[in-house]
Amino acid sequence: MNETYQNLVQQFFEKLKKGLPQKLNYFKETITKFQGQDKSYFGDHLIAFKQGMQIKSSKIKELTLTTLITLVSKGYIDGCLLDNTDNFQQYETMEITDTSGKKKEQPMNVIESLIHLVQQCLVEKDEIISLALKLLISLVMNPYCNMQYHELTKIIKTIVYIYAQSKSQNIDRLCKSIFLQIILITFQGSNCESIVKITLDNIINKVSNIKQCQYCGKQGKFECRQNKVTVCSYGCKKYIQETLELKQKNYENAQNIFDLLIRLLSPKQQFQQLRNQIILLEGIYFICDNYDVSVDTQSIYNLSQYLLKFCLQNEYQLYSLSFKIFQRLAFSKHKEMINQINIFINQIYISVLINKNTTDQHKLTTLESLCNIFQRKHASLEFYLNYDCSIKHEFLMENIINTLHNIFQQNEQFRLVITQIYQAIIMGIEQTFNEKAIINSQQEQQQPQDIDETVFINQLEMQRQQKQEIQKGVEIFKKNPEKGVSFLIKANILQDDPTSIARFLIENKSLPKESVGQYLGGHHPINIQVLSEYTNFLKFHDLSVEQALRQYLDLFTLPPESQQIDRVVQKFADKFYEDNQNNQNFHFKSSSSIYTFTYLLVMLQTDLHNPKVVEKMKLTDFIKLARQINDGEDLPQEYLTITYQSIQKNPLAVRETNTPMNQLTPNQYQKQMEELLKKIRELIKRQSNSNYIQIDQETILLSKGLLESFSNKFLDILLVTYETTPNGDNLIKSILQLIKLSSKLSMKIENLVQDVLKVGLNSLKKGSTMLMIGLLSIIPTIGNSLHEQGWKCVLEALSQMDELRLLDSDHTEKVFMCSKDLDNQSIEEFIIQLCQLSKYEIFQKHRIYSLQKLVEVSDYNMDRVKVIWNRLWSIVSQHIQEAVSFRVKKITIFAVDSLKQLNIKFLQKEELYNIQFQREVLTPFELIYNNSDFDEKEFVLLCVKQILQHSKTYIKSGYKVIFNLINLGLKEENEILSKLAFDLLKFIEIQELILIDLIQTYQILGKKDNENMAINSIEFVKQCQRFMITQEQQTLQVPLLGILSNLAGDKRIQIQTQAVETLFYILEEKGSLFNEEYWIMIFSSVLRPIFDEIQFTLSTNPELNQYWFKDSCQKIFQNISSLIKKHYTKLKGQLPDFLKLFQNCIQNQNEKLAQLSIQAFKMMIMEKGLQFEQKDWELILLFIQQMLKYTIPTKLKDIDQSIIKQEQQFSRKLQRQKSLQSVTNNIINECYSQCAAQLLLIQTSKDICELYHQNWNLNQLDNLENTFYESYQFAKLFNQQIEQRYNIWKSGFMQDMNVLPGLLRQEREAFSCMIMIIQFKMEILKQEQLKIQKLNQQQSNEESLIKEQQFKQQYEIVLNRYLQILLDSIKQFNSKHIQFINQQQEIGEDPLIKIKQYETERDMQNLRTLLDVSILPKILLLSDQEIKLKLNEFYEQLLNACSFVSEYCVLQMGCQDCKKCIRCLNQQKNNLFFQIKKCLLKLFELK
Repeated sequence: MNETYQNLVQQFFEKLKKGLPQKLNYFKETITKFQGQDKSYFGDHLIAFKQGMQIKSSKIKELTLTTLITLVSKGYIDGCLLDNTDNFQQYETMEITDTSGKKKEQPMNVIESLIHLVQQCLVEKDEIISLALKLLISLVMNPYCNMQYHELTKIIKTIVYIYAQSKSQNIDRLCKSIFLQIILITFQGSNCESIVKITLDNIINKVSNIKQCQYCGKQGKFECRQNKVTVCSYGCKKYIQETLELKQKNYENAQNIFDLLIRLLSPKQQFQQLRNQIILLEGIYFICDNYDVSVDTQSIYNLSQYLLKFCLQNEYQLYSLSFKIFQRLAFSKHKEMINQINIFINQIYISVLINKNTTDQHKLTTLESLCNIFQRKHASLEFYLNYDCSIKHEFLMENIINTLHNIFQQNEQFRLVITQIYQAIIMGIEQTFNEKAIINSQQEQQQPQDIDETVFINQLEMQRQQKQEIQKGVEIFKKNPEKGVSFLIKANILQDDPTSIARFLIENKSLPKESVGQYLGGHHPINIQVLSEYTNFLKFHDLSVEQALRQYLDLFTLPPESQQIDRVVQKFADKFYEDNQNNQNFHFKSSSSIYTFTYLLVMLQTDLHNPKVVEKMKLTDFIKLARQINDGEDLPQEYLTITYQSIQKNPLAVRETNTPMNQLTPNQYQKQMEELLKKIRELIKRQSNSNYIQIDQETILLSKGLLESFSNKFLDILLVTYETTPNGDNLIKSILQLIKLSSKLSMKIENLVQDVLKVGLNSLKKGSTMLMIGLLSIIPTIGNSLHEQGWKCVLEALSQMDELRLLDSDHTEKVFMCSKDLDNQSIEEFIIQLCQLSKYEIFQKHRIYSLQKLVEVSDYNMDRVKVIWNRLWSIVSQHIQEAVSFRVKKITIFAVDSLKQLNIKFLQKEELYNIQFQREVLTPFELIYNNSDFDEKEFVLLCVKQILQHSKTYIKSGYKVIFNLINLGLKEENEILSKLAFDLLKFIEIQELILIDLIQTYQILGKKDNENMAINSIEFVKQCQRFMITQEQQTLQVPLLGILSNLAGDKRIQIQTQAVETLFYILEEKGSLFNEEYWIMIFSSVLRPIFDEIQFTLSTNPELNQYWFKDSCQKIFQNISSLIKKHYTKLKGQLPDFLKLFQNCIQNQNEKLAQLSIQAFKMMIMEKGLQFEQKDWELILLFIQQMLKYTIPTKLKDIDQSIIKQEQQFSRKLQRQKSLQSVTNNIINECYSQCAAQLLLIQTSKDICELYHQNWNLNQLDNLENTFYESYQFAKLFNQQIEQRYNIWKSGFMQDMNVLPGLLRQEREAFSCMIMIIQFKMEILKQEQLKIQKLNQQQSNEESLIKEQQFKQQYEIVLNRYLQILLDSIKQFNSKHIQFINQQQEIGEDPLIKIKQYETERDMQNLRTLLDVSILPKILLLSDQEIKLKLNEFYEQLLNACSFVSEYCVLQMGCQDCKKCIRCLNQQKNNLFFQIKKCLLKLFELK
């Protein structure tokens, strides 16, 4: 290596000697001394190279530079060597790097000397400059040169200078290339990957049990205290330490170089030319684009100061590079640039775009830069979160989007790039949302949501909403400050106090100065207080009046009224005096003097800067006006002069100057930009530090606010661009992305979809299908967000496409097929809109496209949760009904047939327990049937028949509707419909689920006029009853048997007979399966209605066919008796009900019905009397008593012919006469029935008493005795009223008989029963006495003696009553004979006399029978002791009776058939006389 160095240097020396001029021959000796020295003497050898560069020969200079490049590239130059050529002659060099002009104390090293050597040839030819540049890059690239920061600085400055001064494109390209290479080499060495790796490994070691060496990876046993890493040996430690030191050094160098480039941009530097700035910006952009890690926050801040300026320049390369640098920093350093980004875009980008003085190229570059910024997928959302949702910052995304939208509408040439920006925003939001949504779904499975994060998200949302409210308030404030403040107070943005309002006015810079001044100058007390607080917030310390006033008026504009200005100026003067009164250099003595001087300054401002003022105020004039202004004293003239000159140069902002964006001259534009820069720098200073909010799975949800605000503008621009662009695939993708993203964020997308559909349909008509196909492809994805209006637009578009054949059905069918993926609410909205559209098509166009699709959609969604499907089906079915009601045969048939097909498919699905969805599905058939004509009804029934054929095994709740349809059909008068409905029953198998419906249908079927159907209903009832028995089903037996009960009252003999036989056969044969409670229901719902029907029929149709009464009614009563006889053990609880039933029949006016009831009652008692309990006898005896009392014909006395005649004479109207006659007939009929029932009841009661009286007690017998006595007394008295009986006979009662109506038999039978009851009572009392006597004989006590005495007394009472009744009857017999004898002596033509005689004779005959049959036998049965009680009375009355039973008296009587029949007379005489004689003999013996 030394040899090579020596050879290279020796060759250079030889050539140099030859090229030296003669005056430099002495230098040859110096060179000769260097021969044989190695590279360590390069510091000495450097003099030769310096000398070579001093020679004017270009060849020597090229040789020198070439040799140096070779030595450097081969590594022969050590950067640590010092330059030992100070003793040699120094030549002048161009100082580039040392701008201070100070000489360095330390000697230079060889590298610095080489840099100075390069600087000597900057004015040479391009070839030499190129070699010099190559030498510089060789120094940087060779590691042996050991470049230091200050050396790199010099090299960079040299290159920049060369570029700035160059006029050659080759040199320009070479400078840029070398400049970028140097930056590349410098920043490559600053790569901190090894540092990061070591740090990460160290962290891993701290949490790991097995520690590894940070260098070699072996097991580490030692811990380096200095670097805090794990190592295995000293060698590894040393290597790590050296590596870290080197990397750290390179990193610092990189940062310093970046800062250097920024400083070189400063106007204070030497090189201020445009080319200088351009190459520096290119280098900065290269760093930012490739090594943004090395850029720190302070560097960014410093750089932004220059970028702000350059972006506003008109030079393309300047603003283009500046925008690129900013967009790159915004891409990678957005966290550090949180404040700069907002200001940069709002103040620079937007200002450039809206300013009419900027070129189109400038605007286009700005838009392209903005587009590049949004290429970062998180950019738009992060901007929105950090700026639009933050109160600390101005709106960013809102301003960007609104500005771009306005430019899009105004300037067509920018539409494409603006559209690209919107596309980038949409794509970024979608990518971010998808990314964070996936992360969110993964984290939700791992850990719950943090409460703090939720609170933070809510705070951001609240800030966004609050900011929007503030913006609304600001807009109102601009128009009316008072209303704006009121709005902000109501929105809780401001507190209703002056301090809060004043602070808001100061801090909110978006408020127009004029509006602020208008509010501060208001006349209300609140305005004056706010002005005071507003001014108090300001600080005027150490300022002149002019400076303070300038600061004051820079915040707001003075109000126009003089009174308002006076308040503002006065408050300013007070505040200025307060802040500066203790200042040593303060010139004013009071606030009033400041107030006056301030007014003078305002006047000076107006005079100097108002164009209308021709003669301007001079300084001398101003000084004169200010004399004695300070409470009688003058202000210093110097102070006044400075103030005058300041206002003359820079006017006060008395009025707000809105900088228009109109066309300006270059100077005006430059001034405008300077003002803007000033404003921006002030904004940067005022910005407070804030944390950068990043996008995560929670904050991503706030993007909804961004899209909600601007989605319409996004879509508007995309659609306009699409319509004007030949190839719109990317636009379609963005449009669909926007809609899908809006859907994911649960936004209202109806308007978006509607706009796209309009454009899509227009495109289809022009032959372009991609947009519509794309939209239809995402409908399944966004369907849940379309809602009613969205679906309406989509479905209308689909219908139109089908009608016009614009698109293949394959694309449209996907919309309907994917409806099954919609959520519950969306599918309901979908179907509602489809129904609406179908309704329109049917009624307006007679089309069934939507109706067909509705059926298909119903089919697709049949597998939904049944509750949801039920709700959907209610909508579909209602529409189908409306379609049928349109009365178009084609539509009707299709609708009903579709309904059938859907039902067949749906019914094959299993229905859950207690869910009746089948019923809901089939209900439309019923509704359609009710509103249809004959043909439609027939078609409905046929469809139902097909449903039964296919799905009867699956039907459950659906049978309800089917039975309703069957019932409706059976009720039809048309035989065809009835026959169809009847045929449906044949397909129905009896199931427990449908028993109720079957029963209802059988009831309707039994009422059909068609006798065959009615008979079939009885057969159906039998089948159903057998099924119930097998299923042990009793609950519905009652309504089923109720059908037979109803048919038992049918007037058709065959149906009635078969129903009665079937009913009682079932009850008798299967009654043992019923419990007592069930029998109660059977009685009340089945048996009693039969008798109610009988009574009703007889009462409304007394002339009914006698066969019906004789046969059917008699069978019914016989069956009821048999039923009681067979199942009495279970029916005994219904004894009161049966008695009530008999009672109702007896109380009916029909004699035969009463007779059947009494016979049935008697049969029941006679058959089951032994099984009765005491409570049962109580009911039975009570029934007998009530019926005996009821059947006493008390209304006989109401039938009076004289009364009726008077009524008829009084009434002149025939109708009234008929009514009265009808009433009389009713009474007569009722009396007939009562008389017959009374006699039958007496006889029945007598039979029951004789058989079961031993089961009764004395009270029961007493009550029964009284009842018979009442009947006896009524009959006795009625028989005695011959005239009344005559009138009754005349009124029509028993008028067909030859005798007057009378109750002789009732009198006789009732008396006989009464006497019998008394005898039973006497027997019971005797038995009780005997029992007590026996007990007393065995064990006597006082209580038993008392009871014995009581029974004895009761017996005596009963006996006396018994004897008295017998005695009274004999007396009545005797008196009646006397009456008869007296009447025989009466003679006259009055027919009533003969009637009375005849009736008395009949009465005597009745008494003779009574005496013969009931009284005398009873007397004979009395014991001697009993009869002795009334021995004399009986003897006397019997003697009288015996005298009347003489031959004379007997001959006066006769039977009805044979007057004065000898046989009858002798028989009566002999019997009665014998009985009396026998009694007299017994009495005589006792006497």
